[in-house]
Amino acid sequence: MTIEEANNAVYNDKQGNIKIETSDFLDNATSKAIQVKENQKKKKKGKGKKTPPSPEEIARIREERAVQRKTREEALLTQELDINCPPELQFIRRPILELHKGEPESGFTFSLMTYNCLAQALIRRKLFPDSGDALKWFRRSKVLLYEFMHYNADVISLQEVDHIQYQSFWKKEFGKLGYESQFHRKGSKNHGIAIVWKRELFTMTDKMFIDYDKEASGNIPPRTTTNNAGLILALKFSDKVLKKFPETTKSGILIGTTHLFWHPFGTYERTRQCYVVLNKVKEFLHRVNVLQNNNDGQTDHWIPFFCGDFNSQPFDTPYLSMTSKPVKYTGRAKTVIECSTSFKFSKLREGESDTEEEGGNIEKFGKDQPQTPVPSSFDATPEQSELVKNMEQLHNSLDMRAISLYATGYKMVHQENAGLDNSRGEPEISNWAHTWNGLLDYLFYIDSWDFSDKRNAETIADVEANHPIKIKGLLRMPPKSEMEKFGHGQPHTGEYASDHLCMLCNVEILL
Repeated sequence: MTIEEANNAVYNDKQGNIKIETSDFLDNATSKAIQVKENQKKKKKGKGKKTPPSPEEIARIREERAVQRKTREEALLTQELDINCPPELQFIRRPILELHKGEPESGFTFSLMTYNCLAQALIRRKLFPDSGDALKWFRRSKVLLYEFMHYNADVISLQEVDHIQYQSFWKKEFGKLGYESQFHRKGSKNHGIAIVWKRELFTMTDKMFIDYDKEASGNIPPRTTTNNAGLILALKFSDKVLKKFPETTKSGILIGTTHLFWHPFGTYERTRQCYVVLNKVKEFLHRVNVLQNNNDGQTDHWIPFFCGDFNSQPFDTPYLSMTSKPVKYTGRAKTVIECSTSFKFSKLREGESDTEEEGGNIEKFGKDQPQTPVPSSFDATPEQSELVKNMEQLHNSLDMRAISLYATGYKMVHQENAGLDNSRGEPEISNWAHTWNGLLDYLFYIDSWDFSDKRNAETIADVEANHPIKIKGLLRMPPKSEMEKFGHGQPHTGEYASDHLCMLCNVEILL
């Protein structure tokens, strides 16, 4: 009998006609083949089935997993990382270094942050060769968001905020966290600046947009088109705050932010822009007094702060022109600003493109252009010396100045990283890129200047005795020696989400 006949016989049997044993019709070889197939089927059916573990085995596995989990958590806590955050979204959490610890509070305390977030539109792989997946927006946005949630600042000033990301992501996400926000950019620039504040504490009652390319600065015109912008807001205390301080004459805070001209040879223009910052704060103080305080002539209703990325270090003329009054350019500062007056910017500076902000000096050096922005010496022409002298006079003619919150208080809480490379007591770095590092970001309290000698950084006792603020805490800033251990620039997975590090100060306003 053939296989087909045997199958038919079985088929007939299934139909109930006759009962035939298949083995009666199959030869030995065929019978063995069928038996092998049946055995294989049995093996397949049984494949994958395991004996369930005993209760003792389950307990042992659970104990091993608990030990592994605890070890991982302890390792993360040692690194000050969030045990509930995925490894690829971790970032280094820094502590707030407290001042006036244990002292009773009599005023309104809030936290103020500044952060250059690194615009996605400016990222080029050649500028961040060792950042890898940390550059990808879908990941970086989450790390930044976790960072904002962790520090939970009451007011945040932001720089390099992509316009697209602000509209599609940040505005909504900040809203979920209880914040309101205001964004500003110059023209069609693809990134800008923003100020974010907690709606339960403040209400925006006025705003001022700053266009540095159009702002007057005495007899010194803008040196080139920069497309840089500034923003100042009047944030009035909410009813919730005022209920706690019903007798106060304070209305709220003024908060400004900016991102100044980035170019290595742009020191002269940055110094001019710093004059504009102080002058616009003075103008805004007058405006809110007229419109919101019945024009009573008092300038102490509003407490003014200005934060941001000034693209200048504490020993450069932009910073010194704001904080060291009357300013006198000497030494390295004078050499650098004189050198910058000799640099002629290319047509790329005339507002035609954003590409100049990719980083570094992308232009070819032309005739008589200096080869470095920080030469060891520079022989200025009489015309260049006159330009620098005019800048000094411009700043010294304005009765406004800035007090750096970190310069004032950081030496009290982290002395080993205060004034390492500067005489002002500032921390060493706030920017750690692949090719450059240094301090570029600041939180300033803005004050009127009576033309007395304010050239040296003031002590915290002097500042708090003469102004209605107390510095209650400062976010720890790592020195270069710590950052060098990483062996690479930022951003980087598990470390920081930008090439800048955020800075934060807890401030008590005496009401």
